[in-house]
Formats: sequence, C-alpha cells, structure tokens
Amino acid sequence: MTLDAMDWVWTRAKSRGNARLVLLAVADATTGPEATARMGTAEFMRRLAASRSTTRAAVDTALASGELIEDEPAQGSRATKYQIPGAVGYVRTSRATGPESGPKAEKTPGPESGPLPSTGPESGPPVDASDSPYRAESRPLWGPESGPHHPPIEGLSEGGSERGRDAVAVIPEFARPLVDQITAAGVLVAWNLAPAEWFLTDALMKRSGLDMLAAAAVQAAARNRRGVSHARYFLRAWQSLPPAPAPGTVPAAAPASHASNVIPLDRAAPRGRVAQSADHLAAALAAMEAQQ
Repeated sequence: MTLDAMDWVWTRAKSRGNARLVLLAVADATTGPEATARMGTAEFMRRLAASRSTTRAAVDTALASGELIEDEPAQGSRATKYQIPGAVGYVRTSRATGPESGPKAEKTPGPESGPLPSTGPESGPPVDASDSPYRAESRPLWGPESGPHHPPIEGLSEGGSERGRDAVAVIPEFARPLVDQITAAGVLVAWNLAPAEWFLTDALMKRSGLDMLAAAAVQAAARNRRGVSHARYFLRAWQSLPPAPAPGTVPAAAPASHASNVIPLDRAAPRGRVAQSADHLAAALAAMEAQQ
C-alpha cells in the first residue's frame, strides 16, 4: 500500500513544495489500504530536513488543501494519525515490463540460421579479447584490475591533496619530547598544527624550555572543565610564560613567617595613666602602714 499511496501523491496530488513532501512522508509510512499513518512533528522534521516552524507550516498547508486530514488527534505519547483521503483504496496502474515500441528482440539463431551475430561494434577498432569482461577467467566487471576497489584515503596516498595531508598529525622531531611528556601525563589532544604554529612552538621551547611548556600544558588542561581537544589551546598560555632561568640561578628563599606580628611575652606593654596612679596609691598606703 505504501507504493500505491506514494504513486497517488506523485501523480494525483496538487500540493507543491514542502506540503507535497508532507504527503510523501505520510504515504511512505502507510501500511494498509486506509492510507493512514501516525507521525509527530519530530518525525516530519527529520523527513523534511527542516526547522520546526517550517515543518508545522508545511503540515498546516497540506491540511488546508484537503489532501491530508487528521484521522485521530494526538493523545499522550501517541502521535497524530493522518490520512490521505485520495489514496484510500487507490491502486497504481500496472506498467508493462518492457517498452511498447522500439526494436524487436532478435530471435536466437539456431543451426539453420547461421552463425551467431557479432556482439562487438560494427565499426571502429577491434576489441581485444583480453579486455572483454566476458572472458573465461574470473575478473570483476568494475573497479581497478588489482588492488582494493575503494578509492585511496586522501592525504595518505601518493598524489593526495594538501588539505588531506594537513589533516594527518605529522609531529616534527624537535617536538616529539614535548608531545610525549604531555601525552604521558594523560593529556590527549590533537597535534595537527599548521607549519606556522610548529615554528612558534619551536621558538617557545627554545625560550622557556621543554619542562616549563609541558607543565603549563598539563595545568591548562586541568583547569579547563570542558576538556582540551587540540594542542592549539596551549599556544596562548605558552606565549605568556617567562624565559627559562639562566643556568646556576639560585631559587628565591621562601617567605618569612609572620612572627613579627606577634608581641613576645617578655616585653611589657606600656602602662597608662590610670594604671600608674593606682600604683602610686598602693605605694602610699603601704608606707603609711609601715609607719604605724
């Protein structure tokens, strides 16, 4: 029934554009003579390869034409059931299996009619029997005479385009220690950098050193919550690094503790006037008691 419904759309429907595609989508999903099919907006969008608004407009146009109707509305998780009224009970016209006109097939000659006719062209150079696809030895009728039948991978075979070769990560020898150190740390990224980016990496390695670049790359990958997929992400961080220290440079001492902010216990705090007056009063009272 699917072929019958689709034949009706192709030959009888008057809808055009996306509305016709909607009819074809429903016809393709039909399974019986009632020409019905359940289909939601998402399925229409997939079949039409269009946005939601465009798809809804196409369905509305098909419904407005009367060539598509809603047999049952959508209920819960069940999509709307559509019907193509014109295709109900429609049976496509059977077509002849051969052309109605044209040259008639020649009768296979027998012993009385002479030798078999030649299968080659009437004019032109003779065909080499070794090149004939009907020779006795086994040979495929398509593809090259030897080797795989699929085309070579672009960029990996001789004569591949420059774009294909650039897509393959070819790491220069000078960068292998850097790449190996970053990869060994569990940071797996793509390394198909452009030639100019490799030149920049070489200059940064000579300025800041291999270890500094590798450590900065591992730290940058750890800070990125979304993950790093390409080594190009590290270039900006590497350009901000300082030059490597000169050989023999003594590292700076660790910062001193904040003990200077603590008042030692053996140092007396200055006494105020009230405290001094209390001391004098206590001394005077002690002197009076001694005189008595």
